[in-house]
Amino acid sequence: MNNRCCFKALDRSMRDVLSGCDNCSRDLSFGGKTVLLGGDFRQILPVIPGGTKEEIINVSLSSSALWPKFTVLTLTENMRLSTHGLAAEERTKISEFARWILSIGNGDISDLPFSGELDDSFISIPSYLLLHTSCDPIPAIVSAIYPSIYEPQMDPCYFRERAILTPKNTTVAEINDFVLAMTPGNKHIYLSIDSISTSSRETDIANSLYPTEYINQLEFNGVPSHTLALKIGTPVMLLRNINPSISLCNGTRLIVTQLSARVIEAQIITGSNIGNRVFIPRIIFPINEGRCPFTIKRRQFPLRLCYAMTINKSKGQSLKTVGVFLKEQVFTHG
Repeated sequence: MNNRCCFKALDRSMRDVLSGCDNCSRDLSFGGKTVLLGGDFRQILPVIPGGTKEEIINVSLSSSALWPKFTVLTLTENMRLSTHGLAAEERTKISEFARWILSIGNGDISDLPFSGELDDSFISIPSYLLLHTSCDPIPAIVSAIYPSIYEPQMDPCYFRERAILTPKNTTVAEINDFVLAMTPGNKHIYLSIDSISTSSRETDIANSLYPTEYINQLEFNGVPSHTLALKIGTPVMLLRNINPSISLCNGTRLIVTQLSARVIEAQIITGSNIGNRVFIPRIIFPINEGRCPFTIKRRQFPLRLCYAMTINKSKGQSLKTVGVFLKEQVFTHG
């Protein structure tokens, strides 16, 4: 009995200590836990649809009330220069390119002043980085980045190491459709099933005001289109986290190996499970946007062609051959 009382008293005292620690941690940011954030303020700012410049700045990380509590750690060593086997000329070229990119991000380069707003200017890109052509720019950049695209059998590494980057999804779709049309093989078209999620008494009104044909035409960020055209051997990108344990995460790239009505077989070409074959099912995408007074449900394969991708979507991808297609201004915030 005495031992039991002793253990009960000890247990009670431990609870008091732990509860005291909990009370102390409530006054600390993130409960006293160490939080590591990775990023670069030279990259694209958060996008607020229809937002002003002030609204965009207010949602950035440096405008947070917690920002003064952070300690900024700066990376100063270029790890690409420490790669073994680099020639002296190649090392110099990489170093000069890195300095040029940082100077653009810091706003130190303003080669061609613009007569518009005060903070606008154009950057003069060095000629050795430009693809000089007098014809349609899309076929030119596709042939430069994918010179062997006509071959029927391609090594998965071929698509893993190269891509075309562009600022907007409309241009991405234009380039992807062009490349898909010129590749060999039969094209399979998958149509999504779109519906409106409303209360039972509002269903008839919503269906009359917003017919299915209208919803099919809508495009949403991070959601596949109503029409998904694929061929065997085409590279695709996953748009949702399906099974992170086997690298089926948002942003994973795959090669299509088989196409059927209800499932798509693909081979992983990025991540830690390269070479594994997986099956991608259709999933439901619930869409809530301010422009729609209801929730849209789109049932479609969570895939998108990735011959070309947006600059935002390319973050975290490892690419050796990259073509940047700038049909319009790349600096969306000036």
